[in-house]
Amino acid sequence: MANKTRGVLLWALCFIALTGDVFGTWLTNVYLYPNYLAVCPEARDVSSAVGVTVLIILALWALHKPSSIRESVMTPVALALYSFGFVFILMGLWQANAFLLVVGSAVHSVGSRWFVVLVGLALCRLNRKGCLLCIAAAFSASYLLRFPFGEGVGDGAIAVLFALGLATCLAARIPAASVLGAMAASEPARDASITQPAAYLPFAHTLFVAILLFRVAYGFALSFEAVEGVPNMTMLGLVPIALMLVVALLPRMPRVDVLYPVAALLIIAGFLAIIVLNGRVAYGAVVNGLLFTGSECFEMLVWFVLASIGARNPVNALAVFAWGRAASSFGLLCGATVGHWTAYLPNGLETSILVACVLFLFVTANLTLLKDFSFRGTIEGVAAAVPLRLAEVPKPSGALLGSKVEGSAAFDAGGAGCGADRDPATTMPEAKEAPNAAALPVEAVAAEFKLTPRETEILSMLAHGRNAPYIQEKLVLSRNTVKTHVQNIYAKLQVHSQQELIDVVESFI
Repeated sequence: MANKTRGVLLWALCFIALTGDVFGTWLTNVYLYPNYLAVCPEARDVSSAVGVTVLIILALWALHKPSSIRESVMTPVALALYSFGFVFILMGLWQANAFLLVVGSAVHSVGSRWFVVLVGLALCRLNRKGCLLCIAAAFSASYLLRFPFGEGVGDGAIAVLFALGLATCLAARIPAASVLGAMAASEPARDASITQPAAYLPFAHTLFVAILLFRVAYGFALSFEAVEGVPNMTMLGLVPIALMLVVALLPRMPRVDVLYPVAALLIIAGFLAIIVLNGRVAYGAVVNGLLFTGSECFEMLVWFVLASIGARNPVNALAVFAWGRAASSFGLLCGATVGHWTAYLPNGLETSILVACVLFLFVTANLTLLKDFSFRGTIEGVAAAVPLRLAEVPKPSGALLGSKVEGSAAFDAGGAGCGADRDPATTMPEAKEAPNAAALPVEAVAAEFKLTPRETEILSMLAHGRNAPYIQEKLVLSRNTVKTHVQNIYAKLQVHSQQELIDVVESFI
């Protein structure tokens, strides 16, 4: 009963956090950003650019130095930046001061990006079905909350927007803290990805290309046919929400990839509507209905995919989620810029030509770069980063490991993770015993798989649980050189992780 109660509470916190983020985004686009037009329209673009930069910095930080990311420090700082930034924004709008508005937008964006990351990390705590249901419920709630915010509630909407940011942060902070704790106590993803490549999604993965591509369409929908800066939104976005709810409530959850072609077809239909109907009828509602429906469908899919990947390997969750949201925000910025350009085109023909070019690039990318891409395959292709199980071999009496070995995940099973004050390449718990180097049949394995002398050296270290930083230091090699050797060894042994390599060596004993 206690576990069930905790599970319900966890789901409720994730629901509140995600609802706050999604509804807050809508309030920002509809009630806050339009006020920028009279003072400094560029402040919106500054806010978006700063947000992208912050997310990229967080992703790289988590990749290289995760132990230094302290939630107890980051969240209070983010709350302060969010609050002060909001105050500067209001002062800039009240005094019609462009400088205050730009500064406030930038500072506010820094704090709010951390809130978005916390929401993503919180969703990593849910199982797949619970996560899918939470996303669908949160998007549904965000649409229902729009009804009370009709015309004439501008000031009230701004106050609600500020409160939503605080509620989002506080709700997401509790479930996200454990994910950040696991990440801080682990080996940096940049090093661990060398010996456990299947557990870490590279930043050049097709997933992030797909996110960028679809968010360009969403940004275009936000700005196309906008009236005085207010996006021309429709309630057709409820269609993908209903589809997501059906998928989540089915007894057996189907492939989430079904949402991808639906989103792509809706976006293609939206662009075609612009080309066909331009100059003939009032088509803004039709176009934005199709573009928003497709974009919302894909947005829900992205939340689910990033959360599922983070759940499979929490150690790398922050890096993956921050990078994914950076791609999303950058695509949004690019799409909005293209959408704004259409407003300055002198006639409908030039608008149709521009949209046709965007549509051509969208379809081309789907037929080439994304042709064989699978969201489900991407999720299941990420292996969990688990502690290594070293080979059981005879050991001479008194053979204890010295202090100059790595504190990799192989030695964290007992709970002694790598903290901020420990060097993961040189320290480890003293109670562990080393396998007998002579007892491991490394030479036999090397001969069987035709390894080079250097690869044999590295194989021996990997078989004894050594990590990449240790190998780099011991053999005086660069990171890229070690990475190349490890890739060659894995290819020859036909393995995908260090644990599989250890199992192969153990089979020769």
